[in-house]
Amino acid sequence: METANEKKTNELKVKEVTKKRFESTAFIFQNIPLWIASCVIGLLAVLYAEILHFGESTFLKIYAQNKAWVFVLAPVFFFLSYISVQKYAKYSNASGIPQVIASLSLPKKKSKKLIDQLLSVRIIFIKILSSFFMSLGGGVVGREGPTIQIAASVLHVVNRTIPDSWPKISQKLMIITGGAAGLAAAFNTPLGGIVFAIEELSKNHIKYLRTTVFSAVIIAGFTAQTILGPYLVFGFPKVDPDGWQFFLILLLVTLVCGVFGAYFGKIAFNVNKFKKKLSKKKQFIFGFIAVMAFATVVFYTDKDSVGAGNLLLDRLLFEADKKVEWYTIPARLFNGIISFTNGGAGGIFAPALSFGGSIGAFIGDLFTLKSRQINMLVLIGMVAFLTAFTRSPFTCAILVLEMTDRHSVIFYMLVAAWGANLIANRIDQKSFYEKTAELITKDLLSQLDPRDKNKSKKVEENLV
Repeated sequence: METANEKKTNELKVKEVTKKRFESTAFIFQNIPLWIASCVIGLLAVLYAEILHFGESTFLKIYAQNKAWVFVLAPVFFFLSYISVQKYAKYSNASGIPQVIASLSLPKKKSKKLIDQLLSVRIIFIKILSSFFMSLGGGVVGREGPTIQIAASVLHVVNRTIPDSWPKISQKLMIITGGAAGLAAAFNTPLGGIVFAIEELSKNHIKYLRTTVFSAVIIAGFTAQTILGPYLVFGFPKVDPDGWQFFLILLLVTLVCGVFGAYFGKIAFNVNKFKKKLSKKKQFIFGFIAVMAFATVVFYTDKDSVGAGNLLLDRLLFEADKKVEWYTIPARLFNGIISFTNGGAGGIFAPALSFGGSIGAFIGDLFTLKSRQINMLVLIGMVAFLTAFTRSPFTCAILVLEMTDRHSVIFYMLVAAWGANLIANRIDQKSFYEKTAELITKDLLSQLDPRDKNKSKKVEENLV
């Protein structure tokens, strides 16, 4: 016969087992929508990549036949990109990363309606359409930042659609997870997606990230990889970092890219700020003058001055021709500013990598280095420029590491990321993303009632 104590102990054990089973079942049900949505993110990332690739290749084919077509294609498609955003979803403009950061900074009570302006089905469609127009116009824009906003929109919409009776993951955690999954699917870099979530998006949400981010990153990345195969964006370049003299040149590339990357972000932000002060009519006139200047530069240079820059990096890393003309770097930087501040959709991750890569190749050519050493400087330039622009050194180093599979030079990549971050912070304490996210948040908070605005002052103080 059982004693009273033994009976009580057995009852407690049964309750504990029942509780664990319930928690396990609840966890599975809670994550089912996340896993399904992550598959959707992977599919959208692949579709989006193909759409922009088609747009860029179409522009290049027409441009190769007659350069003068740029004076037609650029104004028409830049305008269509701009007007589609302004008319249907104004927060689908540019990269999308500041919008995701802003959505995580809004007050809980009033955030639902405000976040819907930043992350929604409409945002997804307009983001894809507007950036497609930019690619048809030869715009120097990428798809990685937009993919992050698209992915965050998918998970946000799914989370809003789930009935209250279903166990839910928190709204902000779903947004962070979407951003990480989007970057992982866009670049085929699962570690980069996880580090990006921790370094750029999570801030006070790190302790909740483990299961949701890992599962979403794996599923979204695996879905994209299943369709496209186990590819690397810039796979297996041959590198040679030997010698202390070469290390000094590496530091020079880091310095130059750190300065250029920081000022690129600063100029882009100030151009956007200036345009915002103008009337709609003056904005249109300013935009037309800018796009005609873009077309003129493209007409008098070559194909290296347009597009996301993947084709340029492929040539620099894998072909014998590693020559970067003297005009390529200023032309790409100028066209990048015009494209990124046009008012349409389009990211800057891929262009920033190409800016840094071309600077590295140019400096390598000045010192008449060997092919493998130039490859190394291209990678260092990629890391340094992207770090200076984003101020996310670990994310940038891990991204380039995963895209190229060059684990043997991770130390040099970290040195470049660390150095570029220090230089950029001396030039401007906040990145383009941080400052733009602050403006978006303030703009959204201004829509609240006066009583709600008082409650939101702490949010603005936290942002600052």
